[in-house]
Amino acid sequence: MLRATMTRFHLAVIGAVLLGLLTWAMGSIALLVVVVAAFFVVTGLGVAFPQMRFFGPFVCRGVGSRQCVALTFDDGPDVAATPSLLDLLQEARVEAAFFCLGKRVAAHPELAARIVGEGHLLENHSYAHSRATNFFTVTRLKAELTQAQTAIQQVTGIAPRLFRPPMGLSNPRVFRAAHALGLTVVGWTARGLDTRITDPPRIVRRIVRHLQPGAIILLHDGGIPADRLVATVKLLLDTLRQRGYEVVRLDRMLT
Repeated sequence: MLRATMTRFHLAVIGAVLLGLLTWAMGSIALLVVVVAAFFVVTGLGVAFPQMRFFGPFVCRGVGSRQCVALTFDDGPDVAATPSLLDLLQEARVEAAFFCLGKRVAAHPELAARIVGEGHLLENHSYAHSRATNFFTVTRLKAELTQAQTAIQQVTGIAPRLFRPPMGLSNPRVFRAAHALGLTVVGWTARGLDTRITDPPRIVRRIVRHLQPGAIILLHDGGIPADRLVATVKLLLDTLRQRGYEVVRLDRMLT
């Protein structure tokens, strides 16, 4: 049972405590400060980088070595951008995964229904995308995720099975809350930082640097101008095909 629940965070805590006790016994306050500082640095990196799988089983790439990738989009549905993206994906015959906000699904049910109706996944990205989400208690997190689950299921008739934390930040409470609701926590392999970078070629070049078989690609449809979003995704799809990658829906790449 211990092995099943032990995470890298737990190992880091145990290691820090043992090293702290050792340095205390040696009477080296300076070394103790170094141990404590190193623990907080590593923990901070674990919060920000899903690929470390520091607090739990973050899924950041698909299984196997097949030359395929999955497209995922966060923060929608956005009436200003998502319809144009859906038009492009339909034309390209590509299915993606949309990690949506429950409040936006409730506000735009017809758009959420279109996402599912055209063969895409619509998954949980919290209800309100609060910047304080990573400080929520387990009880608050479960309520937030449940509210999103309910909103999405009422509109689409399908309960999400995947959850991507807002901003990709995590801690042990995130995994406890997700596990309690039967949700798999999903990160990414490559992201374009398209909420900060506005030039489509730069966004695509950044993604390409991290490409590998089974890569989960993170972009956004919420809050991104439609013309920039379409230009970015069109260039990305062309680049992926030139490099021999097939784009598959996320759930099919994870099995």
